[in-house]
Amino acid sequence: RTLPDGTVVTAADRWQGKRLNSPNDNVTRSDGTIYFTDPPYGVPAGQARELDFQGVFRVDPSGILHLESRDMNRPNGVALSPDEKTLYVDDTVDGLVRKFPVRSDGSLGPPAIFAPAMGGDGMAMDDAGNLYVTTNAGVTVYNPSGMAWGTIPVPEVPANCTFGDSDRKTLYITARTSLYRVTLNVPGLP
Repeated sequence: RTLPDGTVVTAADRWQGKRLNSPNDNVTRSDGTIYFTDPPYGVPAGQARELDFQGVFRVDPSGILHLESRDMNRPNGVALSPDEKTLYVDDTVDGLVRKFPVRSDGSLGPPAIFAPAMGGDGMAMDDAGNLYVTTNAGVTVYNPSGMAWGTIPVPEVPANCTFGDSDRKTLYITARTSLYRVTLNVPGLP
């Protein structure tokens, strides 16, 4: 993380003395709690991994690393609901988005299945609680109850998405070789 004075510090790199796989996506709660996924996508072929699982982790505001889940096949994208009471995590290989209740101390409760998301990767959340998930079909948008509103088509398979611009109504979408943008009616979380 980058501190206000510009100093860059490592938030986490080891769990119980073992090197993390390849921390992938992250989201930060308003109190400074960081949630991140740790799939093995960045581990070079043939290199031994030190952890025998892919986890969802939390770094609390004091800097302590906590393992929140180790039962996902390939945890990937991650997003917080606008009220910060739910954490969404995409399990790419299983084609599911799971939702975890966030307790007041930042720890996670048991997950439930939120929605299917074939080939899901990155995520973004709008102010109304709609979840945007990059999938093989484009960017699929789910309402807060998990029903798909529809899919924003993208010329290439998208990898990630985020809201930007001063009004936060532009969804930026990274794909395999290009960057796309689309203007939406509802602003998104920064």
